[in-house]
Amino acid sequence: MSMQTDVKSAAAAAGTTTTIFDGSARIKGIVINYASGGTLDINDGTGGRTAFSFVGPAAIGSVSILVPGEGIKCHVNVSAVCGAGTTAVVFYG
Repeated sequence: MSMQTDVKSAAAAAGTTTTIFDGSARIKGIVINYASGGTLDINDGTGGRTAFSFVGPAAIGSVSILVPGEGIKCHVNVSAVCGAGTTAVVFYG
């Protein structure tokens, strides 16, 4: 029997730290838009353990990531840290 949860999303603006969800959740997918060398870290807790990290190549771009299995578990909260020129939409459940 598989785990079933509602999937929600929240956006993170460039150059900010955004609490995507304040509580325990699993990251299901991410859409990242970035300028040259853009960065995104998703932490388990604001300033906590890095659960996911992305560094874009030296070109403007966009990437969609579907996290396999049950997703990436964040126990405290889901916090996205976007570098300058990077935005993200994080899907969680």
